[in-house]
Amino acid sequence: MIPKDCKRLAEVDFPIAVVSKHSAREKSIRHGHPSTLHLWWARRPLAACRAMLLGLLLPDPCDKHCPVDFKEKARNLLPLVQGDVGSKDEDLRKPLLKFIGDFANWDLSSNQTYLEVSRGLVKAAHTEETPLVVDPFAGGGSIPLEALRLGCEAFASDLNPVACLILKVMLEDIPRHGSELANELRRVGAEIKAVAEKELAEFYPPDPDGSRPIAYLWARTVRCESPNCGAEIPLMRSFWLSKKIGRKRALRYKVIRPQGAHPQIEFEIFEPKNDKEVSNGTVTRAKATCPCCNIVLSPDRVRAQLREQRGGADVIFDKNGVRRKGGARLLSVVTLKKNGQGRHYRLSTVTDYKAVWKAAKAVERVSKEKLPNGLNLVPDEPLPPNNTNAFRIPNYGLKQWSDVSTSRQKLVLSMLTKNLAQIHADNTTDVKDLLALAISRCSDFNSSHNSWALDGEFVRSTFSRQALGM
Repeated sequence: MIPKDCKRLAEVDFPIAVVSKHSAREKSIRHGHPSTLHLWWARRPLAACRAMLLGLLLPDPCDKHCPVDFKEKARNLLPLVQGDVGSKDEDLRKPLLKFIGDFANWDLSSNQTYLEVSRGLVKAAHTEETPLVVDPFAGGGSIPLEALRLGCEAFASDLNPVACLILKVMLEDIPRHGSELANELRRVGAEIKAVAEKELAEFYPPDPDGSRPIAYLWARTVRCESPNCGAEIPLMRSFWLSKKIGRKRALRYKVIRPQGAHPQIEFEIFEPKNDKEVSNGTVTRAKATCPCCNIVLSPDRVRAQLREQRGGADVIFDKNGVRRKGGARLLSVVTLKKNGQGRHYRLSTVTDYKAVWKAAKAVERVSKEKLPNGLNLVPDEPLPPNNTNAFRIPNYGLKQWSDVSTSRQKLVLSMLTKNLAQIHADNTTDVKDLLALAISRCSDFNSSHNSWALDGEFVRSTFSRQALGM
């Protein structure tokens, strides 16, 4: 056991430059990294946690109170991953620091030899009992995960239920079941996917030529308040659809002025030869510019109109399912063609709106259903008050959590949730926890706050930053 008066290695030295390098590299590692399990804001780099835990768990061999048994065992273990260690205490400190820096490398985090050495060093320093690492505000679980990797016992907790679910899956379910859990997830996930595709087919119809829509690009709208105009203004920051080299696409509008009616804006998709051919967007810092008369609506007036539409993300239909002015307007549909490559763009059709109308009617029925725990299938909990700069959507008329998503998105998420609630998986696995995380990830890409990435041609997640704004 390390004497109380003995300094820990981190108190005298630490390979901060090497660990910082490995920590920075972790941000670009996506395949197999625990951070991809679920989004969490304050996620600490595993490299830094692993290195600091070792620095705190191991004694400084140059300290006069350092146990002799630890020094002997460390000299036997370190040659497994580096050269022989000298007989002096200073000769032992340097290899220990080098080992901490090397083991911070993600590529070595699951290396069996490095794992055995790290656990052997910890055991050598704590001979009487396995050390317990406690993290009462664990969040994404980086510290307790690395504690388990080093052979320690870990206690983790958090007030946030999302964090608790992440912790349970990462620290209990996955270590307990291993690859068996992954196989079960694929099996049950495929079943849910097949059922969902069948139930939702009419709400996502394919094109007549067999092309499959993969994204619908919408714009909220407000009405121009100029007395001589009254046109419907699509709120768009950009008219670009794709900026990929060799595949540039954008929207071009023209103003139609029918006699005795408000001006109308019609769009076409074209291939711009240079950036100057693409018009500026209609929204800048919450101010909306009318393309028909160039009148600018103040942010207060834009917010006031969107509040009347409860955020403006849903289409406003008449009783026959025909879109009325106001609400969301479908500008373009992104499709994949059969046996074709790349994304293709087309304008909206009556069929597209009809599918959305059917989804809106279906959500009205689904919202009356209850889950086994008594909660509504469509979340009806109120949004928190607008008291931070990072959470301003209540200013735009969104009142419940379900308002964050459109009718069709709510239908998708409710169907997935309902199917998950009906699963009776094998008691030897905890696949429901993982499926809950998967559906939570789906909700991140099924909201009215997603945007389209022009350079990569994909849907961005809702939480591109630590905020939920319009």
